[in-house]
Amino acid sequence: MDTIEIQRLACLSTAHLSADVARQLDAVVAGIVPIAGGDATWHSLIVAERWRDYGWWILVGSDGRDRMPDTLRACLDAAEAAGADWLQLDRDCEPIAALPTHDW
Repeated sequence: MDTIEIQRLACLSTAHLSADVARQLDAVVAGIVPIAGGDATWHSLIVAERWRDYGWWILVGSDGRDRMPDTLRACLDAAEAAGADWLQLDRDCEPIAALPTHDW
């Protein structure tokens, strides 16, 4: 390959996630995924990384979206509709009107 692959990043506020989903994402990143269920749970299929205390980076094309919590699925759907390959959920991003917000 002689060219650099370029991927697009969408940035959304962490306020678009519920507190429960935020805790679950932290567990995924820490490697604490449910033992039972395997591919039946979204936890074992998502590609995510914690970005200090600011939020998470998530591969938009992660498998198992149909099994993800509504708030996370809505964020990934919005990022995909915008043409993004990655989603950055950042506490410093302003929420958008198209997605609900949660106080936590």
